[in-house]
Amino acid sequence: MGAALARAARAAGHPVHVWNRSPKDLAALGLSAAAPITDPADPGEVDLVAICVRDHAAARPLIDALAARGTRVPVVNLSTGTPREARESADHAQQLGLTYVTGAIMVPTPMVGTPDCLVLYAGAPAARPVVEPIVAAFGGAAEWTGDDHAIPPVLDLAMLDLYFVGMYGFLHSAALAEAHGIPPERYLPFATSITATLGASLPDLSAAITGRTYDGGEARLDMCLAFLEKITAASAESRVPDVLPAVVRDASRSALQRWSPDTDWDCVMEGLRRLPADPR
Repeated sequence: MGAALARAARAAGHPVHVWNRSPKDLAALGLSAAAPITDPADPGEVDLVAICVRDHAAARPLIDALAARGTRVPVVNLSTGTPREARESADHAQQLGLTYVTGAIMVPTPMVGTPDCLVLYAGAPAARPVVEPIVAAFGGAAEWTGDDHAIPPVLDLAMLDLYFVGMYGFLHSAALAEAHGIPPERYLPFATSITATLGASLPDLSAAITGRTYDGGEARLDMCLAFLEKITAASAESRVPDVLPAVVRDASRSALQRWSPDTDWDCVMEGLRRLPADPR
């Protein structure tokens, strides 16, 4: 990801200095025009320092080193982390006197530098004018989310949560079909169709959980639970692990203990909230 960000910045005409924890062939990375540096605490004459390493634990020593050298340019940390880690790193950087920004790259590496890229960032308002040109160089869209450093990572992880659960859901359903002689390529059109249905249903689902109104009558809780019972039963019959559908089934069973059977299945959301609402 760091190499992709550096390539995008170079392609947009920005001079780039690069450092990696393990030396790499810059030409092989498409960065032959970039200037290599040997000490991450001494990036040279730059307007901005961007950190993109594995996580905040790996980023913290770099933040310390930059502060120790008296870096006065904004530091943007694009490393993956939890909301708590992002806030802790930001607090630490600010205590060290750094102008600090938290960023999140919301797309896979190949989309960096393309119109499909999406970057979220938050932090010190004074850093925003300096950060914006580089963020724009990454392509696509960028959104300043304010001064709460937890917002970019929580949105990043929420999207990844949906992405990985969705991929695992496809793998599980494909395994269920395959167990009965249906190859993945034969199943794919059906999976694509139901995925489109899911996408179309998200706005109504979002509205229901925002308003906490579960009375649309489109998908009764008891009916959906019956489907989930059959999915887990079919998984067991087919000797396919049922961990994911069992989680959803159990959440639905729990909801049925608190809500009437004709409530919309969307009420399962209340079991996920930190402060569940009383059934209406």
